[in-house]
This record gives sequence, structure tokens and C-alpha cells, in this order.
Amino acid sequence: MASELTVQTLRGPTSGANADTVLIPSGQTLHAPGHVINVTHGQHNAAGMSQASTGWVEYTPSRVTVTKKLGSGQSYLMVMAAAWIEYGVAQAHLSYSLMRDGVEVTSASYGLGNLYSSINASGAYQSSADMSWVDTTNLAAGNYVYSVAVKSQNSATIQIGNGGRLGTMQILEIAQ
Repeated sequence: MASELTVQTLRGPTSGANADTVLIPSGQTLHAPGHVINVTHGQHNAAGMSQASTGWVEYTPSRVTVTKKLGSGQSYLMVMAAAWIEYGVAQAHLSYSLMRDGVEVTSASYGLGNLYSSINASGAYQSSADMSWVDTTNLAAGNYVYSVAVKSQNSATIQIGNGGRLGTMQILEIAQ
């Protein structure tokens, strides 16, 4: 049996241990559209992965598992990540993106960004790849694994990750 309570203002008690606080008991969820209801964080600084594949390759040390609390259509996930990327040859071209459960999320050839060197002389390029993705897919409540991925656009050897640099990922579940 469903019930509905209509109020204009909800206030906590003005004194005591929880003064001016409205408590939501453990096991209960307050559904307020636009509010963050779950935060998951991960970091990595494992050795780099070098590869020359022209298909997306997952950097497994970057994996972060999020447990989505609300069901399909009730929330979306905002993923923010940073990873070290580099190449050491002239005319290298790499792309970077995010994966959910081993599948690249954008379906775009260049993912969420790319680096390219048109210089014919020898040279290298290093950078931090900062990514942001709002996953609006109608995902059911449950566990999802996000990770960073790279691919070479021209079969040049590229690298992601570096043991001396910290990569991070934050995943926010936001109520709709």
C-alpha cells in the first residue's frame, strides 16, 4: 500500500545530538533528482602498458567497480578519470576513452580524445588524459566495471599508465 505525505518544509529538531538534521535511516534511500547518492573512487599507479593495436585495449589496473543503487531510469552515472598517456616516436596518433564492462562507451572512432604528432623528426609526447562521461544508459541496479582504454590510430606503439604517476577515477551516481 503506497502512501503520500505532502509537506512544505521538513526540519530536524533544533536541539540534541542531531540538531538541525533530518536523518534517513540505514537501508533507506532519499530520492532527490539531481543529488549525488553514491560515490565510488579508485586510483592506480601500476607500470605502463605499451601496445600498438588499432582496436581499443583496456588498461586493467584502472578498473573500478561501482555498485549502482537505483534501478533503470532512476539514476545515471558520471565517470571522471585521469590517466598518463605517451608515445616515443614521430607521427604517432593515439586515442583514449572509457570502457564499461570491457566495451568502449562512446562508439566513436577517437573515443573521448586523442593525441597526434605531425612532426617528422624523432620526438616523444607525454600528457595526462582527463576524461568525463555521463552514462545515461538505462542501467539496472547492480555492479558495473569502468576502466580506461587506448588505441593506436596508425599502429605506432603507444603507452598508457606509468608507475611514477597516479591515475584516478571517480564515479558518481546521480538521481534522475
